[in-house]
Amino acid sequence: MISTSNYWKVRLPSVSNREIDRAKEFFKLQFPDLSQKTTLSAEENKDIQRELWQMFRFADDVYQRAYAGLCLRCYVSHRIFLTCQQHIPRIYNIGAEKPFSYTDLLPLVLNDHGKTLVILDSEGETQYILNHHLNHHDSTPQPISIGGEFFSVRILQKFKPNLANNESLDNWIRRLTCQNENIKSFLWDLGLATPTDWALLCKTVTGPLSQLFSPEQLDIIQAFQTVYQRDRRITRQQERCSEPTQSQWQEILGLLQQKNIAISLRELISDLKHIAEILRQDWLSRKTGSTKTLPIIENNSDDSTNNKTPELPYLDRDLEDVELENFEIFCNELFKQTLYQIITEVIQERIEELKKSRAYSNFAQRYPEGLRLYYQENLSLGEIGKQWGIEWSKARRIFQLGDFLDIIQCRTEEVLLNELRNKYQLTQIHNDPDYLKNLVESIREFALSQAFKEAEAELVASKKQVKNSLIAQMIRTYLSHLHHLV
Repeated sequence: MISTSNYWKVRLPSVSNREIDRAKEFFKLQFPDLSQKTTLSAEENKDIQRELWQMFRFADDVYQRAYAGLCLRCYVSHRIFLTCQQHIPRIYNIGAEKPFSYTDLLPLVLNDHGKTLVILDSEGETQYILNHHLNHHDSTPQPISIGGEFFSVRILQKFKPNLANNESLDNWIRRLTCQNENIKSFLWDLGLATPTDWALLCKTVTGPLSQLFSPEQLDIIQAFQTVYQRDRRITRQQERCSEPTQSQWQEILGLLQQKNIAISLRELISDLKHIAEILRQDWLSRKTGSTKTLPIIENNSDDSTNNKTPELPYLDRDLEDVELENFEIFCNELFKQTLYQIITEVIQERIEELKKSRAYSNFAQRYPEGLRLYYQENLSLGEIGKQWGIEWSKARRIFQLGDFLDIIQCRTEEVLLNELRNKYQLTQIHNDPDYLKNLVESIREFALSQAFKEAEAELVASKKQVKNSLIAQMIRTYLSHLHHLV
């Protein structure tokens, strides 16, 4: 359960709370029933966040945007506090010679006292201070200089509720707090938060850095990245990089054999550890100007009692941010291209089906026009039926909109799966019966969040709601293109 007052009380570095009257009044005005409750359910909390975020970004009145943002900033401050109090120390104090306190972290990220009204520009890129003491007609927002921005607002700037992975605001806050530059610098100074060997080996080795390695070592790095990074991208893993699986090791060895590099698994692991240590020293040197790290101890003895080198805890996301972004861009572009093509095919097939139907052949050529009336003019099936001189039930059987969307979704998911399997060589992945199932489920969730959830909701929405899902937009684009061809 979530405390309702989190939306009008801001957390301060001193571990105390400050009640913000303006935020409390605004929250009560927007959510009169919920404001009377002491705690909120997860679903109520999510609905509040969605509505406040929409107001913060898109409300016409700048003060409504500012007050909505103020409520969200209060909430964000509590999640930042919990991340600093519970999450970060639990991970990093394991490897610290002198454990740090969460109170050391709070001043690094809780720089928002809640006294200032803040809005964003139309692009969501720049923070502006809104002087609430001035009259509405006279106030001129002042941009906040680079380096002086509020971290809580920065989190909201980057948050996108409609992302494909549908990440919650709580997870987003925790992730960005862990990646905060001040937090990372603090941990680096303690010799913490350095990457695992496996994360370092995902690093692109080019330019002067590549000169530190022999041609054979570069081939080993390439083979490792081909297998390891491919699997992380496909499964969208964002947790700590762990040691490769046995099947991954075997595939890496197979790739090396194709380059006439014959080594044992033991030798491969030893070589990779040595390469990772070189990459670690380079990484730390650039980040901190020193190389505070435990050296890799190569275990070349058969004595299984030898202690393994302890690995310092680390969240490996930022090393792969670029690759994850590239993967998301690829998926988004592939999804849109595939979806448009499938929509085109299904519409054309439906026209051919109607031509062959005894009862509905007269409506085959009118089918595109009917889609235009439904998705562009926002007419209901009943209204389209009246225009065509038929009953609603007959119009429903002509369009079969539920089946129409199901067919498009099924085919789109199938094409996406095949394209990803081909691009990332998934046919060579280990025979894990759950692997393909998880991939299929991930693709389905991606497709639903990108287009089909909204499109399905439009089928049962009131007539007043304009249909603007991605599918509706693409249908209109296709119909416009078809019109120009006629």
